[in-house]
Amino acid sequence: MLTLEQIQQRVVDATQLQIVGTANQKQISHDNILDMSQYAGVIEYHPEELVITVKAGTSIKQIQDLLAQNGQVLSFFVAENEASTIGGAYAVGSPEIRDSILGIKIVDGQGQLLTFGGQVMKNVAGYDVSRLLVGSQGQLAVICEISFKIIPQAYTDHINRQVTVKTQNTSTVRTRIEQGLKNIFDPNRVFI
Repeated sequence: MLTLEQIQQRVVDATQLQIVGTANQKQISHDNILDMSQYAGVIEYHPEELVITVKAGTSIKQIQDLLAQNGQVLSFFVAENEASTIGGAYAVGSPEIRDSILGIKIVDGQGQLLTFGGQVMKNVAGYDVSRLLVGSQGQLAVICEISFKIIPQAYTDHINRQVTVKTQNTSTVRTRIEQGLKNIFDPNRVFI
């Protein structure tokens, strides 16, 4: 297992470094790879506060399994497979992930350990670097630890039921609008 100090030292010693989350992502020589799957685990988890902090190499499945024990889920969608890590999801990025991030701990290109944000919902520390780096694909810093919001499973079940109900019950106003648009864009009723 890697430590933060070892990650820092690898960055300091490297002339070039590719950050990967799994062994199958390796594209260049072994000396230039930092495999973050060796830096994994849950650092803090506060189910009652809907906050979790994990190391970047932690698998999505491990996080989901832990959250399920408390009736909670991730507040963003990540395609599930055994190799997916939270660091990889952060590196690829999405608006949903960006919105759920509370804080990060990174190692910059000079080997300095930096912390941005925290474990609170509101943080007024200037630029929100923790959200700014979402989607950076490991090209700006080594993302080491991530704190993010989680949500109750019951909430997602409720939202999913509402979406199903709303799509099944079409209002008369919507029906009239759709008929009006059909008359304008497809008066000959070509499209079925």
